[in-house]
Amino acid sequence: MRPDVILRPAVAGDLSDLLLLYRDLNPADPPLAEQAARRAFETMLAQPGLTLFLAETDGEVLATATLIVIPNLTRGARPYGLIENVVTRASRRGTGFGEAVVRHAIAEGFAADCYKIMLLTGRQRDEVHRFYERCGFVQNKTGFQIRND
Repeated sequence: MRPDVILRPAVAGDLSDLLLLYRDLNPADPPLAEQAARRAFETMLAQPGLTLFLAETDGEVLATATLIVIPNLTRGARPYGLIENVVTRASRRGTGFGEAVVRHAIAEGFAADCYKIMLLTGRQRDEVHRFYERCGFVQNKTGFQIRND
């Protein structure tokens, strides 16, 4: 892992940095109105089991991943985790910040006794799949989704 990275949960003051990162994730999305973004972010920060992790260096937020720990009644009532919205600033991809924040989210999920952690990607590029494999994920299930676009 990079020795210069700070890994931490997001706090209210990180909203503008996160919105910049999410522009790199989905550049075609229309910008959120400030009040709508603030309201959604406050809801996320208050949601039990949901943590937005940040990777930063020199005060600059360079990568993020959201971990949701979900209570469960199978597997001995152990929870499972879902990682979503993984993004690294476009200009810093391939430099280890994304891997650091994803590995941190995985470690936190396992520390919360998750029996598994899942992640879906819609990206079809081999380098994205190799990135997740380097983070420890294996592609051994079939994912399905239904969208309300």
